[in-house]
Amino acid sequence: MAVLLAAPILLSITLLISGLAKLGAREGTQDAMRSLRLPLPAFHTSVASVLPAAEIILALALWIPVPPLQMLLAGLVSLLMFTYLAIIGRALTFEEQVHCSCFGTLASPTVSRTTLVRNVILSVLGVLAVAAAASGAMTTLLVQAPLGLIGLGMALLIAIALTAVTIGGSVAETDADTSTAPAPAAAGADEDELLDYERSPIPAAVLQQPDGRLITLTQLTAQRAALLVFVTEGCGPCERVLDHAEEWIGELEQTLQVRFVFSRPLDQLRERTTDRVEGHALHDLQFTARTALGGTSAPSAVLLGADGQLAGGPVNGGSAVIEFVQEIREQLAEAGVGGEPDATE
Repeated sequence: MAVLLAAPILLSITLLISGLAKLGAREGTQDAMRSLRLPLPAFHTSVASVLPAAEIILALALWIPVPPLQMLLAGLVSLLMFTYLAIIGRALTFEEQVHCSCFGTLASPTVSRTTLVRNVILSVLGVLAVAAAASGAMTTLLVQAPLGLIGLGMALLIAIALTAVTIGGSVAETDADTSTAPAPAAAGADEDELLDYERSPIPAAVLQQPDGRLITLTQLTAQRAALLVFVTEGCGPCERVLDHAEEWIGELEQTLQVRFVFSRPLDQLRERTTDRVEGHALHDLQFTARTALGGTSAPSAVLLGADGQLAGGPVNGGSAVIEFVQEIREQLAEAGVGGEPDATE
């Protein structure tokens, strides 16, 4: 009996944590759905808005002491768990690693076999919850011995907390909304703004071109400044950044080079990716260039000047990269220049 009752309690705790973690992270939820290649992308925004509240409501409504209603809700929770399991299982078949903030920013963003095991356990708990609701045990304990139910719930919460502390918990690599470096030092920018950004030499690092030849960052920027955007397939924020590729290339290419840099060889990229960045992609072998430039995650971006100096960034995170490029565009528009957006002395 204790096992049956523990199942709905654990599911309620899980749904509450998941729903609350997603409440302020709608964009992250959309990124996760994009990473998982869920169908009907036009509805992703609506689902991301509704899903947190739905999980919280299910977690609480599951304990309304009406057996038929509990059976219905337990069935819905079980169906939801099996749906999540199928989605994660499918994601593990993808060639590239998938990032999914299934619990907002509270869990590891990388989908792995551990993620699959977790979802298998949640699915089993879903079946047990249906059995608990069907037996009437949930309603009986809730009505006749509420203190016993509370005690069981507290014991499970303490066990979860102790397990989390012992294991050490994983911290998600979040899609930061703030940049980790100053704004780009573009041509025509105010003198005070240029002084705020401490320029440093472009580090010694190489990138691989589509024809397989290597090129150093200094060689790349020998004639024109370059905006490097580091992205990874299977990453929701990266896909959001890639959706801007054609727009950025079309607007900025006459002024500076726009290059999207991937961690995978270019000949292994999906067709949808190459269609968006055709002729403007480079390969970063073992993340060496991104690391040398100070990027800590994907997506990230940095502006390299044609004078051998860094001109802006690095910035990390989908929103930060989009804002960074927007600042470059605005500074170029204000300056009314058709040349390079690097700060020259």
